[in-house]
Amino acid sequence: MRTVIFRTYTREASRSEYYASASELFKLAAATPGFVAAKTFIASDGEELTVVEFASDEALNAWRNNAQHQAAQKSSDKFFADYRITVFGDPLRDYGIANGKPWRK
Repeated sequence: MRTVIFRTYTREASRSEYYASASELFKLAAATPGFVAAKTFIASDGEELTVVEFASDEALNAWRNNAQHQAAQKSSDKFFADYRITVFGDPLRDYGIANGKPWRK
């Protein structure tokens, strides 16, 4: 499992254009073999945090090397006042409760 944390502060002037682009990128990422899930959260200070999960390094690399994704990255200065990308490897622990039943991997 590979997890990408994408933290951003979008620029007000290009926010609607960014959201349109991000919507298309989410669809593209979801179509990548090995894509697991993606969710975005917005903090009270306006920071957006997107968590994207891929099943393997190969899946993450396929996404990173996707031509449309790379082209979109060239607009980062236009869309973001600040951003940070952090990539995590295999989890040390992975457990929880789903439908009332504990699970552990």
